[in-house]
Amino acid sequence: MMAVEFEGVLLLLKPSGMTAHDVVEFVRRKLKMKRVGHTGTLDPLAAGLMILCLGRATRLAEFLSELDKVYRFEMVLGVKTKTQDAEGEIVEVRPTDGITPEKLQEVLSKFVGEIEQIPPMLSAVHYHGKRLYELARKGIEVERKPRKVQIYRLTLLDWWDEPVKRALIEVHCSRGTYIRTLVSDIGDALGCGAYQHFLVRTQIGPFSSEQALTLEEFADAVSKGEWERHLLPSDQALPMFPPLVLTRLEARRVLNGMESVVGTVWGYPNLREEGFVRLYDQDHRFLGVGIIRRHGNLLICQPHKMFPP
Repeated sequence: MMAVEFEGVLLLLKPSGMTAHDVVEFVRRKLKMKRVGHTGTLDPLAAGLMILCLGRATRLAEFLSELDKVYRFEMVLGVKTKTQDAEGEIVEVRPTDGITPEKLQEVLSKFVGEIEQIPPMLSAVHYHGKRLYELARKGIEVERKPRKVQIYRLTLLDWWDEPVKRALIEVHCSRGTYIRTLVSDIGDALGCGAYQHFLVRTQIGPFSSEQALTLEEFADAVSKGEWERHLLPSDQALPMFPPLVLTRLEARRVLNGMESVVGTVWGYPNLREEGFVRLYDQDHRFLGVGIIRRHGNLLICQPHKMFPP
């Protein structure tokens, strides 16, 4: 008897202490299916929202991995560690006299916008065919090129003076932002150093941790046969792409890998910008993701990731 392959997107909360791969394996075991993938890793010590794609929805990971993220982190001031987080060896302790919430707020404002980061050694960035963390585990440190990321917002949520100065901060950032490096750089800008004490991811694009299940809740729903009501259909995972309903002829063409003229810019005011669209047939079944491009005033749809019914 063949195993059923489910299709869609799951929102789960990763606990601290597990890797993103551990969460994927947990879901594979519970659902007895292999085709499960995640759309963005989290450090083992970090917790929070993960998007998992099941079945054919794994083909949507490229879109979901590009979404902005929101994190909350606690930074400890006056201490620098080798790994920029709580796991690393302390390498420097500095006084924090004169560091106030007001001064921190002033420094935070300077990090909003496009900034450059040097990826930490404990990251998955490739270097000559090896991951940086593989080299770091061997005690090897190499020169890394800075990368540009976007910080949309930094909000100081709370502050403590005792037993050491600490701050709770929320950040809205682009994909590829290293929060531990952001914390370390903020500490350096303050002149006292800092490290990331804990990290929670609360949002990915339009999806919030409030919509997600803990692993215990997911396992309980599986045992009761109720977990599928938490599975988002593939098209609902792409609300950032406008919908486009195709005629039967247009649908047949794109499903066969051919471009199709789908109308004019006047007939589709929501498609004036070129880019990705969600495609549907006349019965409102999701057909996949297409790319709209303009040729004069004509709109041409090119199939990109198709999901034949």
